Amino acid sequence: MRVAVIAAAACLWPAAAQIPVAPPRPADSAPAPQNWLRLEEVMQSVERHYPPLLIAFQDRVIADADVTLAEGRFDLNLQSGYEGDYLGFYRNDVYKAGVQQATQFQGMSYFAGYQLGRGNYASYDGKLQTDSLGQYRTGLRLPLFRDREIDGRRAELQKALIGRRVAELGVEQQRLVIMQFAMRRYYDWLAAGRRYRAAREVLRVAEERDQQLKDASALGQIPQIDVTDNLRAILTRRAALVETERALQLAAIELSLFYRDASGEPRLPGPEQLPPDFPAMRAISEQRLQEDIELALRRRPEIQRFAAQREQVEVDRRLARNQLMPNVDTQIAFIRETGERIVRRGPNDLIASLIFDLPYQRRQAKGREMAALARVSQFDQRERFARDTVTAEVRDAYSALITAYQRAQVLTQELEVTRQLEEAERVRFNLGDGNLFLVNLREQAAFDTEIRQVSAMNEYFRALALYEYAIAEALARRP
Repeated sequence: MRVAVIAAAACLWPAAAQIPVAPPRPADSAPAPQNWLRLEEVMQSVERHYPPLLIAFQDRVIADADVTLAEGRFDLNLQSGYEGDYLGFYRNDVYKAGVQQATQFQGMSYFAGYQLGRGNYASYDGKLQTDSLGQYRTGLRLPLFRDREIDGRRAELQKALIGRRVAELGVEQQRLVIMQFAMRRYYDWLAAGRRYRAAREVLRVAEERDQQLKDASALGQIPQIDVTDNLRAILTRRAALVETERALQLAAIELSLFYRDASGEPRLPGPEQLPPDFPAMRAISEQRLQEDIELALRRRPEIQRFAAQREQVEVDRRLARNQLMPNVDTQIAFIRETGERIVRRGPNDLIASLIFDLPYQRRQAKGREMAALARVSQFDQRERFARDTVTAEVRDAYSALITAYQRAQVLTQELEVTRQLEEAERVRFNLGDGNLFLVNLREQAAFDTEIRQVSAMNEYFRALALYEYAIAEALARRP
């Protein structure tokens, strides 16, 4: 039996030696590392040039403008005027100039002014007359009940300051969403490049085998059907290459919306910028999940935004409660007459006054307080639901990430086994113990498995982008 096997092998050896050997699968020709487009470059481009994010940045400018507008309520107020009586019995002229300064301290305001009265005055207008060089006045006004803790001007400023924080949180929230989209588009482009390379490589193997098969068929070593079958494989793989090339172009176009040049124009990444493979995957433990839930509850802007909006409503509630109190203001003014004595008062006067005002029913203030209390309750519930939603999003993103990680791991192992079978079938064919049909099947199976493995890897990194969005990771590594 052994002699017969050796003899048969000797007879088959010349023919087997002439059967074409399919070229081995070479390593992909990857660009130099310095030419790779890294995810960090895309993120930096988004921060600097992505129009929707730049639009969101203007919300902060608008909020700053609102703060400036509210601070304008405390600007120094200059006043001046002239009043003359020409046709009446009394002929006189009154010149006035003054300043008023409202402060944020206890609702206090200061005033100072100058008045010069010339001519004749009726007795009921005697206060308009001054000595020859005029009258100087200075003093302050202080609320004792209403408007002492808070008033309309201070409430507007406080709400504007909180509004600036709300605007900042709104920008952060939009940044998270945009960063997630950018990450997913980057990994989609990377996956499209992997699929394109796989399709190009499996086509290269069939094309390089084509002429060898034709030569072997011409010598009668293999049947013509093997040449035709290889031609069919070439055409099928060319069609697959066209599809993957189109998918790569589409992914590059979508990525160019986030990847821009220094002038802000979309930059189309070329195939030469593709990294050779995905980054290394990493597993996440159950303990990390619990820590990230707490981290997300501290980081996520929408939770902080509801809390800030609640503070704004609290300001409205405090202002409404302030309006329920009586208006009791005290005012102290020092007056000095200068020049030649004309009037009998003075020359120095210290005038103190007390002003009382209270709407009896106060229904406006009560209505505002009721509305503010209801809105506070609304924001409490919104904040609570936002916390529940964030917790659910983190758990769901964690589940999706773990599932994608496990699937990618299994498919990576399956790809290794499939490539071993492909190589073994190719060796059998080269030794004359197989046929081209089985070689094509093994190559196609390896190609299909690689495509599924690329999709699994892409799904993992898309899930990672969603998980990092859920825990607001982009805010931690913000430039």
